[in-house]
Amino acid sequence: MILKSFTWQHFIVATLVLGIIWYVGIWLWYRRKGKKPIDTENSSTPLPHRWQKQVDELSPQDDLIGQPTLEPGVQIVEAADFSFADKSDTTGLADKSHQLGLVPDVLGEIKSICAILEQKDGNKEDFFAMFEMVKVKYPKIIGYPTTSELNQFIREHVPFHLSDEELEGLWN
Repeated sequence: MILKSFTWQHFIVATLVLGIIWYVGIWLWYRRKGKKPIDTENSSTPLPHRWQKQVDELSPQDDLIGQPTLEPGVQIVEAADFSFADKSDTTGLADKSHQLGLVPDVLGEIKSICAILEQKDGNKEDFFAMFEMVKVKYPKIIGYPTTSELNQFIREHVPFHLSDEELEGLWN
């Protein structure tokens, strides 16, 4: 083979010489491009930089990609239009949220009373006595319009029959 006659010294010298020729050629190439004469008549003025005063700055109204869309049901309101409900307010959302929390609590109490009555074979008098504790614990439930639904729930879950007069008497 031809490559057997080359030594490491020959290889290193050839690599260095070819590398030097390569980098000198690159250097001459870019130096020749850099020394072109500048035509002052046809050259355009350089673009202004940010720190120069001729640059127009974008105003906040000049949004390049548009305004973000809000999710459905979301509104942007001014601080003056936003407030929390008054604690003494018993109408509107405050009343509804209180009612939604109160009715399930009363239903839970009635379920526990019915479970106790079934376990201990309780009668109407026991039910009326236990229900008085519920009325004391939740006094606001008496004036709510959901008493007819609660009466229906009681009628379905007690182990004995209650008349309409007895059910109405529960809430007085």
